[in-house]
Parts: sequence; C-alpha cells; structure tokens
Amino acid sequence: MSPILRRLIPAAVLLSLALASCGDSQGTALRTAFLKELAGDIALPAYREFDTRTEALAGALATLDTTPTEATLTEAQSAWRAARAAWLRQESFRIGPAEDQHVSAAVNQVPSTTGIDSLLAGDAPLTEAAVAELGANRKGMLAMEYLLFDAEGGNTAVLSRLTDGNAGTRRRTYLKALGAVMHTSATAVRTAWEPEQDNYVAQLSNAGNDGSTYATQKDAVDTVVNRLIASVETAEMKLSKPLGFDTGGTVRPDQEDARRSDNTLRDLEDMRQSMERVWLGANGDGGLSRVVAHSNKQVDETVRGDLAAVRSALEAIPPPLRTALTGDRESVENARAAFSRLRATLTSEVVANLGVTLKFNDNDGD
Repeated sequence: MSPILRRLIPAAVLLSLALASCGDSQGTALRTAFLKELAGDIALPAYREFDTRTEALAGALATLDTTPTEATLTEAQSAWRAARAAWLRQESFRIGPAEDQHVSAAVNQVPSTTGIDSLLAGDAPLTEAAVAELGANRKGMLAMEYLLFDAEGGNTAVLSRLTDGNAGTRRRTYLKALGAVMHTSATAVRTAWEPEQDNYVAQLSNAGNDGSTYATQKDAVDTVVNRLIASVETAEMKLSKPLGFDTGGTVRPDQEDARRSDNTLRDLEDMRQSMERVWLGANGDGGLSRVVAHSNKQVDETVRGDLAAVRSALEAIPPPLRTALTGDRESVENARAAFSRLRATLTSEVVANLGVTLKFNDNDGD
C-alpha cells in the first residue's frame, strides 16, 4: 500500500468502499456516456497523438544520427518535448493495453545512468532489436533525456559528446534505436485502441455487456477512478521527493525526474491537463463531473475547485523547478499541497459517492 494513501484513508472510509454504485437508470446512462466519451473522444485521440509524436521523434533522432549539428540537436530536443507532453497528457487515463503491454515502465522509467554509460562504453550492438530487449531503466523518455540534454553544460556539451569519435557514434546510434523502439510501442498501443483494429474503445465503452473485458460497468469506473487517483499521487510525489519530504526536509535536486531538460513543471502541467480531461470531459462539460454531480453537486464543485487550485499553484512556481526548490520553496510546497488536497477529495468524497472499490498499489512515482 502506498505510504501516502495509508496515512490518508481512515477506517471509516475503508469500510464504505464496498458501497454499490448508484442503481438508478439516469446514473447508469451517465456512466455509460462517460465511458464512451473517455474511450472514443479522450483516450483514442491521445494515443493517436502519442503515436504521431513518437514517429516524429524517431525521425528527428535518425536525422541527428546522420547529421549531428546544433540545428538537428535542437529539433530532436523539441520532438522529445512534444512526445513527452503527449505521453503525460494521457497519465490519468492510461489503462488497458498500455499497462498490459508494460509500456509505462518502458517509456518513463527512471534511468540507470551507470547502466547506460556501461552499455555505451562496451561494444554490444545497438540495433533497434537489441535495444528493445534492454531493461526498462536503459530505455524510454528519461534515457533519451540523459543523452539529449545538459542543464549545466547546455547544447555545446551535449553536441560535443555526440560527436566524440566512436563514443559519439554509439551515443547517436543508441538514441536512434531508443526512438524507434518507443515508436513501435506507441503504435502497438494505438492499434489496440483503434476501432478498426483491436478495438479497446469498445471494451471500455460497453463495460458490463457481453464481449467486454469489464464484467460490470462498476469495474470500468473503478479502474478509471483508481487510475486518476494514482496519477494525482504520482504528481504529488514528483514534488515531495525533490522537496525532501522523505529525508527530513533536505532538498534533493537529484530526485527531480526531468531535471536535465528542466521539463518537470511542464510535465506536471501536462499531467494536470489529463486529470482535468477525466473530470470535465473532452469539451469541459462531461467527464466524471456529470456522473458525480448527478447525485452530489457539492462533491463535483469541490473537485473542480481542487483542480483550479492545482493549476494556480503550478503557475506560481518560477521555472525551472531545480532553482525554485531552494529559491522559492514555498511555491513548490504549495503546489504539492494542492495535489494532496485533490487526492484527498478523490480518495474520500468521490470514492464514497461512486461506490468505488479503492485498490492499493505501490506507487514509485514513475
């Protein structure tokens, strides 16, 4: 069980988690509409975008491999940021195929920099097939970031390493393979969702009906709500760790995920947007908001307020996060607290309102 959730959930709330979801026909219709919207209007476009962005990233890394210049490096960095944004904007509804195929670990695992350095220093082949077989901590977004960015030395230092004889050639070859592997994974997940292919859209939309992987509509709603809560906790931990909440308050800049690219605040904003899409829907007038407001408008208003508070708190942090941790620690703590309040509302009021069965999973913040 996550330590944060263990501290948060009182016994009385845990006892209430077995409550059955509302049985009225209007509530059922609203949940059906929500699941269809989430599947077809939110998730599917998000997976298509990630596939498109990773294709562009793979192309940019291939160009960087053959022509390592300041311009091609900058293009690769921009493509990396675009692909990362597309990935994190699905954070709060990443269910089904992406998890079944273990794509999350392969895309966003904290990298083993020593493992990457050892690989690059050796002579093992760095083909797409070989890199695909590597452990998750030697591939993915943050492994690419390790090779593409340098917050201190800048692009001059990065380009020097990418053009340093055989060592530079291996770094570029590795980056090219990393891009190709990620695009392959993205395409596999998109294919699993596509209506004309594996059609996971129908699995989620038709929860509770014959042919769906979800035996009941409640199973599907439970999965979505649990994923939403997990994403909020992940965002909170992305601030708690570098703030040193687990180390007596001593700031730990090395615990910031995207510190080399100074992308962490953008990461958190993209994650916030994914939370908002689950709650408010594709056009801001649907989502879980309509389901919850049907029986309790106050709970809906509380979540909306919590989401707005998260947005304001993130906007108040002066970028980049690595300097704000010491230069404006209060703003970072305020953002962490805003995520914490949102999580508390979801795990208590929303869970009770929807009769969700809360599932406790260890969360490493990735």
